[in-house]
Amino acid sequence: MMEWFYQIPGVDELDSAESFFEFFSVPYDPLVLRHCCLPVLREFHQRLRQNVPLRNLLEEAPRAPWLLARRLLTESYQHHLPEHTP
Repeated sequence: MMEWFYQIPGVDELDSAESFFEFFSVPYDPLVLRHCCLPVLREFHQRLRQNVPLRNLLEEAPRAPWLLARRLLTESYQHHLPEHTP
């Protein structure tokens, strides 16, 4: 179901929350991420599973998988920022 994500060159080498943010060029506050990295990565994984891109779209735009993953990681992080927490 998530094969498209693992086909992004370099994604299999990511080994920390920070490495995901750096790889996908998502700005983050290291202090905030330290406190919410597990919930953010769990939500990111759920969003990846829910947002299976159409295969023909991926073939037309080679960066589409990277861009989609970047957007989902950004959304997951923003959801856990202090100003969004009740």
